[in-house]
Amino acid sequence: MTKIVKGGNLPVPGQVWRIAVVRRAAGEGVPEVDASALLLDAAGRVRNDGDLVFYNQPEHASGAVRLLGQVRDEEQRVADWLEIDTARVEPGVRRIVITASSEDGTFGQVPGLHIRTIGAATGEQLALYEVDDASTETAFLLGEFYLRDGAWKFRALGQGYDSGLVGLAEDFGIVGRDPEPAPDDDAAHDGGPDPADEPVPVGAAPEAIPEELLAKVREAEAEAALVPAPPRVPSPRTPRTGPRPTAALFGGEFPEFFRSGEGKADITVDVPLPAGYVVVESTRKGDGYFAVHSIDEKGESDALLANTLLKDQGARRLLRYDGTTPLRLRVSDYGEGWTVAVRPVSTVEVLDGTAEGRGSDVLLYTGPAGLLSSRLRTRFEFEWFNVHGYEPDGRDHLLANDASRFPRETRPLPEGPLLVQLVSADGDWTLKVRPPKENRFWRRGQGGPTRLP
Repeated sequence: MTKIVKGGNLPVPGQVWRIAVVRRAAGEGVPEVDASALLLDAAGRVRNDGDLVFYNQPEHASGAVRLLGQVRDEEQRVADWLEIDTARVEPGVRRIVITASSEDGTFGQVPGLHIRTIGAATGEQLALYEVDDASTETAFLLGEFYLRDGAWKFRALGQGYDSGLVGLAEDFGIVGRDPEPAPDDDAAHDGGPDPADEPVPVGAAPEAIPEELLAKVREAEAEAALVPAPPRVPSPRTPRTGPRPTAALFGGEFPEFFRSGEGKADITVDVPLPAGYVVVESTRKGDGYFAVHSIDEKGESDALLANTLLKDQGARRLLRYDGTTPLRLRVSDYGEGWTVAVRPVSTVEVLDGTAEGRGSDVLLYTGPAGLLSSRLRTRFEFEWFNVHGYEPDGRDHLLANDASRFPRETRPLPEGPLLVQLVSADGDWTLKVRPPKENRFWRRGQGGPTRLP
């Protein structure tokens, strides 16, 4: 057996291994600890919720990773055992991370925490890594098996988290969902297949439309040339009788700015703007490429505020204005004319229960914390849908980020006030706010995990 330190690695021969996550048994101030495994792709992300093997999901669908159970010895030690069979590992999996978590204490209270790797065929102990620096963590990445040049290796990680198994798993793309769909969400998506489970990296910039999507848009435009598409313009606004106090947290009132034109143009917004969020609304006639950017102090295009190849498209986007220099916008249009408006946040619609729309838009949420279900219907085979929530101080919450045939997600919605920015290249979207409820994906069964004799 080889003892290694944090960051150390070594090859692991054979194709079936048993892994023991060992520590002092719970009791007398020592909390319960659970072992789990995450199957990750080349980008370090799970492909779907099934790539987490833990107490409520003890075996991967491929059979490659199993949580065998738990054993104890006379020395008050306990071990959770897992098994990995590399012959069953799917081609898309490049790493298998072994983790430990605690629901009722920290790892500073857990003596003797270590991980052992054993060859299943020979019983030979291949690697040992001891955690000797735990403190306030409630979850740990202990070690990982990873592919390098066609061979598997083991690396000691020792990375701690203060957010438990839920926070750790969410960092790798897991969003624990209630297995029972909401009553109005279990219908088929217009008769089409279920949404694809390929994740989009959380760090993907909401302003950029993937090149693959643009190619699909161009193909669809060519195919639909003989069938005029309905106008893609923002829905009309209900006139306001005055500013909302909540909206004022995001930015003050100012006279609305309008400008129309054709082709390319640089615009200076010549109304007094207070610092804070503003809404930039754009509509265009005709087809061809259309984009609106803000312009930075060097005269370069900055934040993307509209971007489309579709006919008669409209968009609303948020822009956070610093209040120090005049706001300038750059319009690029190869269509038949455009209109740009800059409006205060008080003009946006309120997200109250359910909202529907098309294209990019902005809504104001003022309710309590809950869950936000988002869905997009599109005529394309591949569509990107992104939703962010912004607090008055600029803090950002990712509420949806999906690219598939029918983008659809449910994520936690923070307590308002929150400006909700939807970004969609094309399609009709629906948002539904639901009350928070216990997520059974993370809830233990009454008997806890399976235990070996």
